[in-house]
Amino acid sequence: MTDVSKLSEYDFIVVIDKSGSMGEPNKPGSTVTRWEAVQESAMTFVRDVEKFDSDGLGMVLFSGAGVSSHDGVTGDKIREVFAQHSPRGSTPLAEALTAALALAGKSDKKDFIVVFTDGVPDDRAAAAKVIADASHKQETDDALTILFVQVGNDSGAAAYLKSLDDDLKGCKFDIVDAKTQAEADAFATTGELVLAAIND
Repeated sequence: MTDVSKLSEYDFIVVIDKSGSMGEPNKPGSTVTRWEAVQESAMTFVRDVEKFDSDGLGMVLFSGAGVSSHDGVTGDKIREVFAQHSPRGSTPLAEALTAALALAGKSDKKDFIVVFTDGVPDDRAAAAKVIADASHKQETDDALTILFVQVGNDSGAAAYLKSLDDDLKGCKFDIVDAKTQAEADAFATTGELVLAAIND
């Protein structure tokens, strides 16, 4: 039995990559784009965790065209948010993480940030620094967890996200977990995926 009651201790923030490459097929030969696939995954995530995060979730969408933050997002509202955006531009992950961290800490709950992304960011070092700096502000290991879920199957993106999970230097705590979409989908419930990332 999964201890889902633990999830009510967290505020959740969903970060969505809307860079130009998200318009590409999710898998070779697929008619579904990464952008369409991520909407499905994000909607499922929001609907599942809003049972535990009753004041709505934080949401950040990012690309070279800009970073947009939303708060109080529910399963009903997320479709409206997606309708205002489309994939284009580059991948400013550091700025997106900074925006997500600004939404975090709005209550005395712990924070869980899930990032859906398909590629390598514009500035790897800047993204790593944002994560490391955030870890140094934590007093406990589980005060903040960042889960990266890879959209699509780009090998460079997979290697980059694995390096964030396994090789990130200068952190006070190991707060990053990374999963491919297939690994994330293998969990029976969203709750189990979240708890695995928290406990990893």
